[in-house]
Amino acid sequence: MPNRNRYLAAILDHVTEHGETTAHDLPEVKGPARKPGDWHRSIPRWAIEHHFGTGHLAVRRRRKNFQRVYDLPERILDDQYRTASVESPTADRELVRKATAALGIATLPDIADYYRMNIRDVLPRVQELIEEGAVSELSVDGWSETAYLASTARSPRSIPGASLLSPFDPVVWYRPRALRLFDFDYRIEIYVPEAKRRWGYYVLPFRQGDAITARVDLKADRKASRLLVQNAHRESCANSTTTEKLFAELNSLASWLQLDGIVVRQTNAFEKALAALARARR
Repeated sequence: MPNRNRYLAAILDHVTEHGETTAHDLPEVKGPARKPGDWHRSIPRWAIEHHFGTGHLAVRRRRKNFQRVYDLPERILDDQYRTASVESPTADRELVRKATAALGIATLPDIADYYRMNIRDVLPRVQELIEEGAVSELSVDGWSETAYLASTARSPRSIPGASLLSPFDPVVWYRPRALRLFDFDYRIEIYVPEAKRRWGYYVLPFRQGDAITARVDLKADRKASRLLVQNAHRESCANSTTTEKLFAELNSLASWLQLDGIVVRQTNAFEKALAALARARR
């Protein structure tokens, strides 16, 4: 954009003078035309998050709609943290330590993807953690790549409960890992033309115990106060309790969204079974 640096400087001046600021508080600037389905950020949002990414701004809080509220770092962070200097290898090693602890067992690409790091930067840090005893190297049946096990990892006796997963949940975000662990081929079809979609626009995986047993395409119809189940599909590992467990989570989600009911599109047997539960609840 023309006068890019002047615009970025003006944002810092605005925050310095006015304090807490959101992207919506900034003057709108005309950006490139959007195409259907695009998630392009507005110019003000791009600019204010640029300053956040470079450390010129910090996030003070989030509003109820999850909107970030920014301010100058010196107004939010203690000087001991704000002015601390950490060498890149040290910072990378701690990120790798946190990633391996969170993943439990993972391949090198899994670890690198957790914090969007470069594999070339991750490998020497993993080797350091192996020497330290925080990570061990091993092979896993069916995996073509070397696996790394965090020393803090524990194998639970069971994994109870069920939950709908966000497309951005680390469990399914990195598709090769989701396929390797759960035999779950996940794809967000927001950018796929409607006629070519297989699963739906915004599909949420359904975790049941230690398996992903279904996926659903959901939409909140605020005007009608209904949670719309636009597509629902059982996975091959689904069991006799999947329908009821999934409906319980859908019901919980509808309540959280303050919607009065659930409407299920009925094009397959799984959807018809969910629809029958929805009718019985009325």
